[in-house]
Amino acid sequence: MKLFDCNEKGIKRAGKKKVSRYIWGAIICLCFICFINFIPTFNLKTSNMSLIEGKWVNIYYETEKDAAEDVFRYADAETEYIAEKLGFDQKQNIGIYIYDDQSTMQKKKYGYIGPLLGLDWYIGDNIGTDVILTSPANPGKVHDYDNNKYAVLHEIVHAYISVKNPDIHLWLTEGTALYLSNGEEFYKEYLEEMKIPTYEDTCTRNPIRFSNCGGYTFANTYIEYLESTYGWNKVLELIETENYEQVFGKNAKEIYDEWVLYLNNYYQ
Repeated sequence: MKLFDCNEKGIKRAGKKKVSRYIWGAIICLCFICFINFIPTFNLKTSNMSLIEGKWVNIYYETEKDAAEDVFRYADAETEYIAEKLGFDQKQNIGIYIYDDQSTMQKKKYGYIGPLLGLDWYIGDNIGTDVILTSPANPGKVHDYDNNKYAVLHEIVHAYISVKNPDIHLWLTEGTALYLSNGEEFYKEYLEEMKIPTYEDTCTRNPIRFSNCGGYTFANTYIEYLESTYGWNKVLELIETENYEQVFGKNAKEIYDEWVLYLNNYYQ
């Protein structure tokens, strides 16, 4: 009987070791696959990139030189206002990388899987203090030349904000970028057609949820409200600290509730 018990325990131990080996093998394989996928993100430069250096921005581009120079002229001229608005008086170490193909740009953010995600609208982004952009010469299926060209300023705002606060919440950085660069008006009809994002929506770090909840329509009015009520210096302080109690003497939910009242009263 004891011999049987010992054999049974030995078999169980062997089985557990086998399962453990399978689990560790699967984990190692998954890590290897992830490593392979993200190889394109290790270096934002491609092998054939040229450089244009300006007063406020540096642009790297592949073969679409005319489009890159057009983006450069626009970005270098407009970035001074953005920089000064965000509290900078000199050029920061921000690189703008323009890729001939949308799929290349998407790989630089999400790896080889990027083009497979079906994000036809996704033409540009920032990775910390660097900006990645699809060349206006090849704007993709959803956008046109001007969409891509002017999108660079939105991403430059994100990049400059990253200098101040590299881990800033999505709602604040997107709201500020929309407010400073896009300049699109908010119409009262939006309140009739769309639901105001919930407080939980404004706390998300998921860009898909941000987009789906109407973030690209509403977030700029949040910054608009903060500036009109508390002043731009308070907005800058919030961007740097994200400490609502310190900046406003109120918590984030109280500021959210004030913003909702602002929307319902101002846009009527």
